[in-house]
Amino acid sequence: MAAQRFSRRWLLVAAGAAGLVGLGSYSPPAGAVDVDPERLRARIAGAPRPYVGYAESTGRLGLPEIPRLESVSQLLTTTTRIRAFVAGADRWRVDQVDNSGERDTYLVDGVEYAWDFGAQQLTRVVGRTPLRLPRAGDLAPPELARRIVRLAPTDPVTALPARRIAGRDAAGLRLTPTDPDTTVGRVDIWADVAGDPATALPLRVEVSARTGDPLLFTELLEVSDRVPDITETTPTVPPGAGFVAVGAADISGALRVLEAAPAPARLAGRDRVPLTGTPDAELPGVGLYGSGLAGFALIPVSGDVARQAIGGAGAAGGAAVEVPEGRAVSLSTPLLSVLVHGRRGGSVLMMGTVAPQVLERALGELSGRGPR
Repeated sequence: MAAQRFSRRWLLVAAGAAGLVGLGSYSPPAGAVDVDPERLRARIAGAPRPYVGYAESTGRLGLPEIPRLESVSQLLTTTTRIRAFVAGADRWRVDQVDNSGERDTYLVDGVEYAWDFGAQQLTRVVGRTPLRLPRAGDLAPPELARRIVRLAPTDPVTALPARRIAGRDAAGLRLTPTDPDTTVGRVDIWADVAGDPATALPLRVEVSARTGDPLLFTELLEVSDRVPDITETTPTVPPGAGFVAVGAADISGALRVLEAAPAPARLAGRDRVPLTGTPDAELPGVGLYGSGLAGFALIPVSGDVARQAIGGAGAAGGAAVEVPEGRAVSLSTPLLSVLVHGRRGGSVLMMGTVAPQVLERALGELSGRGPR
């Protein structure tokens, strides 16, 4: 899969992942790790390195629940426990584990499957949407780090002191975005560089806003370099369980409003990112804008969803935005901005790692009050 398509299909760009694993819990590295940061970036951006591991992540963004996007709020505001079995880019399994059981996602030769322990059902996903919501697998340090460095291939990187993580010496780098409109101030990554000289295995990622402590963290607490067994990455239907095939558009139902107007080619001075999917899985009106770590998504929503989202954003301290028709509320956290506009004939939700003024400008253009 090409790097551009790989990174852009994730809806919330770099803001949809990470975890808090406890500050100040590191032991000194057993030995010095000296790696040029540009070379380290290239090794992180390369093909996935096989591994089996357990990670924990937590976000501290303080977002309210948004109707039909509750899973996104949960990923960004709570702890997520993850088991990963990665054989390569086209064969892997990632489990999201919680007190009620687990939900597993498989990719087998380009075909995706989902196992729900609670429902006792295996689902085969037919087709491919151009965009999707974040999920637990996006929080695994190797996946998140690879997405971020591919999104920002030219932003400057500097070396960080090595750390001891999961029993390994990990080389560090800091990526500092240069776009003045992004809310991301820095991304710190530590990776194991032993073994394969062409790749690196990210063990920890910290994402910080412009000021203050990191808000998003994710770390592998246990990791093995072994290639997972074929049985660990092959979905099966246990006795008594069900099996269904579901279209990718149905899986992404939260993003699908059939009567939505086409997304503009340009918003707030940013071009719409070209995206590809299968014809049966198109998402009318959905668009992703921007480059690097300064991106946002435009999502058409129903009037009912808009009203509930406006109420939730307002209760969470959101500010009213003046619009010629309907109601709009803007809610900003240090790392993620959200804007909801409810009106007859086309309600929208916008969110991304950009300053709230960018989303307000985009809304003005959608409402016919400004240039595109």
